[in-house]
Amino acid sequence: MKHKNSLSTAIPMKPLARQPWWVGVAVALAAFVLLEQLAELPSSALAQLAVNVVAVLVPLLCLLAAARSAWRQRMAAMAWQAPMAQDSAMTLPVPSAAAQPDFEDTVPPCPVCNSGMVRRTARGGADDGKAYWRCVNHPGCEGQREVE
Repeated sequence: MKHKNSLSTAIPMKPLARQPWWVGVAVALAAFVLLEQLAELPSSALAQLAVNVVAVLVPLLCLLAAARSAWRQRMAAMAWQAPMAQDSAMTLPVPSAAAQPDFEDTVPPCPVCNSGMVRRTARGGADDGKAYWRCVNHPGCEGQREVE
């Protein structure tokens, strides 16, 4: 059994909520501008109050419909991606331990703090384009090595 939103059943905003979110925002802006111009026309106090209330409520409901549309699009995108992630995880082969490289042999430890290092490339200066190792804790640690 689906839960019905009382706001969307009381006021016909479902067609607007099924549009892209930006359509709801554009309709809200247009309604606000048009109803503000209508509120400036001379009329009785009761009619003026009614127009002012409608000038606030209609754009607000349009923005709520736009928010609902954005939420529905996000939920649909998440629902679309979740099965794909599960399917791809089930179909991909799990690599064996022997196939993975041993990074302890290839990445040298930092000479200052003994942490790992990251391979970098010098930009500018006399060493422009040369590769070197920099400590992962940089700038806290200034450990650096040349690539061998």
